[in-house]
Amino acid sequence: MRRILLPVLITTGLAALLMAAACSTAPQPLEKKSEPTFDEGEYGGEPLPGTEQVTIVEPSPSGDRFALIRRRTPGEPSDPRFQLWIVDGDGSNPRLISVNTHDVAWHPSGDRAVVTVATGIDFYVYTIDLETMETTQWTGKESQRLSFPVVSMAGWFRDGHRLLVFANQEAYQQPFPRGLYVIDTRDSTTTGPLVKLFSTTRLGNQDRYTVGKKYVRSDDPSSGNFARYDFDDESWRWITDFPKDSLRFVQKPVPSPTSDLIIQAQETGNAKQLFLMNHRGKDVRQITEFGGDIPVWSSDGSYVTFRRDVHRGEGARYVPFKFNLKTREAEPLWPVSPDSVPDFPDLSTQTLDKLKPRR
Repeated sequence: MRRILLPVLITTGLAALLMAAACSTAPQPLEKKSEPTFDEGEYGGEPLPGTEQVTIVEPSPSGDRFALIRRRTPGEPSDPRFQLWIVDGDGSNPRLISVNTHDVAWHPSGDRAVVTVATGIDFYVYTIDLETMETTQWTGKESQRLSFPVVSMAGWFRDGHRLLVFANQEAYQQPFPRGLYVIDTRDSTTTGPLVKLFSTTRLGNQDRYTVGKKYVRSDDPSSGNFARYDFDDESWRWITDFPKDSLRFVQKPVPSPTSDLIIQAQETGNAKQLFLMNHRGKDVRQITEFGGDIPVWSSDGSYVTFRRDVHRGEGARYVPFKFNLKTREAEPLWPVSPDSVPDFPDLSTQTLDKLKPRR
């Protein structure tokens, strides 16, 4: 029997016209700065000793809180990694929710979250009630259709009942193919695969489509590129055509939840930068000059959180940033917080419980 531990804490505008304009038209190129590129080796890498590395920062639907994943506790190698915390909008009052958490998405109501939990090569999808801390396992149990621990989540549909998930691996004797699935949390009904060999990110433009990496079994030069899957006509189409040797330099594109804009991190000039495109992969525009990756949209599509290395040289100091679609300006998300990241308490101050996947 495979087991993992998921510690859980027990204790407790834009105007409509401007928003429509920001979401329906591609931004103009930013004004050139004095240092638009980085020399080899002076951007990115492992964090400098004693610094924080916050990866994903996911705004809550109301924007008053953030769910974030802290890769590790600096200087404490025995502490669990990939810690999920929830903080207030200003970065205060951090609350530990779980560990071994590789992705998180808020429920539309803001009172629950869906997470991907991983240990080793095993992946599971859970939902967590953020008030009661009750957890529910949706994949990886023998009684479930997606019975093998190879499934990750991609978020909630706006109805608040259905989960978009994907199987990105294929284990020995796995009874379901790799691909895109939908789980209805009201009765555990699982639909799919909607499209095979597809690993997705998030839902786009009022749940009309999703985007992700698509593979084909034939010797197609586009295999491994990124595609869009439309729920209305149940079809998919390519949105990028990177050469195979370039795919390792780009991250999965992430669609806006409210418009047909897509954001993607691509390496250029020895640094990852953020690019905007439309849902067809056209009108691609670079929107950062000094680095950025792991973008996450706000629920209203008005801004994007991302990660930037603010240290020029070997080693990295990663800081959460915010890119405003209206002003097209980027700034630290928490400029008044210590080192521009939340001040995390010692894990010994947190009350934890243990959850074991049920087979």
